[in-house]
Amino acid sequence: MPQLSAYLSFDGNCADAMRFYERVLGGQLEAMIRYADAPPDAAMPTLSAEDAERIMYARLGLDEQTLMGSDATVGHPYPGKQGVALSLVFPTVSDAHRVFEQLGEGGSVTMPLQKTFWAEAYGALIDRFGTRWMISGGRSTH
Repeated sequence: MPQLSAYLSFDGNCADAMRFYERVLGGQLEAMIRYADAPPDAAMPTLSAEDAERIMYARLGLDEQTLMGSDATVGHPYPGKQGVALSLVFPTVSDAHRVFEQLGEGGSVTMPLQKTFWAEAYGALIDRFGTRWMISGGRSTH
């Protein structure tokens, strides 16, 4: 069975986002490679000084899971994050509340954390980096 991992695109703030996710989610940032750090390759287009400093590849290890990301460049413009959300399911309501509050700092809540028929707590938000999150905590015993 393959491992499914999320890969996020950013518009120049991948490094900040991945460090933020590392702090909030408690993972380990395993890689942060700038375009300028890539080995010379004839297939690699010439990049501006600004694009060369952007992140080509970042990897955040979360136990047996991985969250990856990179910055867009002028040659491949940033399309925004559309039609996808990352879902976090916590065994406890307190963990869900803690992470919901932290991810929501500087972002916008689209559904406040509240009891639902499938979870003791569920909420949705868009963080300050434009990533959509759905967060659940505790199973509902309805």
